[in-house]
Amino acid sequence: MKSVKIIGGGLTGILAAFEAHRLGARRISIHERFDRLGGISLSDERNGLEIREGCIYFGGADDPLRRLLETQGQRFVEFENRFGSVSPGEDGLVYTEDFGGPALPADSFQVTPPAGDSLADRIAAYPSEIAWPLMRYARWHLGFDLEEAHGDAAIPMAINRVVPLGVDFAALAEAKHNDPLTNELLAIPRRQWGRTANLVCSLPEGGFPAMLRNCEQRLAALGVSIHPESLVPPRQALAAMSDDEVLVWAGNPTPLFKAMGVPTPKLLPKSFATYTFAARWSGACPFYVQNFTAEGACFRIYVYESAGQTLITAECVAEAGDADLRAEISRLLAGFEGELQLGQMLATSIKPRWIYHSIDAMQRLTQLRAALADRFGSAFVPAAWEPYAKAEKFALVNARLAAALGLATEQVAAA
Repeated sequence: MKSVKIIGGGLTGILAAFEAHRLGARRISIHERFDRLGGISLSDERNGLEIREGCIYFGGADDPLRRLLETQGQRFVEFENRFGSVSPGEDGLVYTEDFGGPALPADSFQVTPPAGDSLADRIAAYPSEIAWPLMRYARWHLGFDLEEAHGDAAIPMAINRVVPLGVDFAALAEAKHNDPLTNELLAIPRRQWGRTANLVCSLPEGGFPAMLRNCEQRLAALGVSIHPESLVPPRQALAAMSDDEVLVWAGNPTPLFKAMGVPTPKLLPKSFATYTFAARWSGACPFYVQNFTAEGACFRIYVYESAGQTLITAECVAEAGDADLRAEISRLLAGFEGELQLGQMLATSIKPRWIYHSIDAMQRLTQLRAALADRFGSAFVPAAWEPYAKAEKFALVNARLAAALGLATEQVAAA
């Protein structure tokens, strides 16, 4: 069995190491540039509290990521998955339960195929009464030319599906069943459509830092060699590949472009500010609310518990003053069941996030994959850089890893 070298110790790299061991590899190493594993999944810990900067969770009992982690001793706590959104309405704000995207007034649900691959093209596929507020929101959220952003940027922005308020939901449901484009672009709140997907989700028992520490201990117990503070230059990693080695690149692909002679794409950097408060909240918890009004600074509020304390994290497109932010949080939660009391601000963070793909980046990633495959074949396993969904990333990396190890489908299932 070949050795497996993993560059990047975030959740993708951790899961790849567990999967490689499950498939029979025993010479496995992880190289992480920071002092511990975790990547973006690693929350800060302050005074015994876990400070999350985003809304991250796992699915129910059938979630493949959760199942793999459970085989390594991780325990999960299930919860009723509750969420909502706030959208601009004709006479004020529209608060929508059980739907995390925009709900906008519309007389029609007729959509047209996008004319191109950009986010602007995707938004223009909607009727104008939906497209205009979406365009306004996207410009407020991103702050750059929507023609440069790929249409898939709608997914992390949560505008990939829209509820057209005012239309016949029975007719819309029929159209969604019959037309893939309508199904892709439009939605009905789940309880009004009888959907049961994602009703139950889960979080790691003890929080993400505890889970990641458990993962590191379990990997070490399995014989995985962990190298923290190990920044491996791509040219060095590629040049050092041997015939009996599989290289899994689970980190940022940007350094690979120059190493492979592929032009580095234009990226779309965006910095967000996050603020975490102690709070009292009598409503559902965990709970998150997306703001599509394009007003204020906060685009998402996440309510969760840590060490018996209720915390609220506000994710913002720009820095916000304390008084304005408190008023905004109260306004966004006012339409949902629950009473709110905001306490002390516990943490503030301003960080760049490279989560919105440009059209140029998507094209260059295709070229990069082709160049890597041409030079190394299946021995180089790239991370699933384009998809946003954790489960899809996991499935793609696992399939490529199994192919690199020379395993047939039936061998993978039997492992």
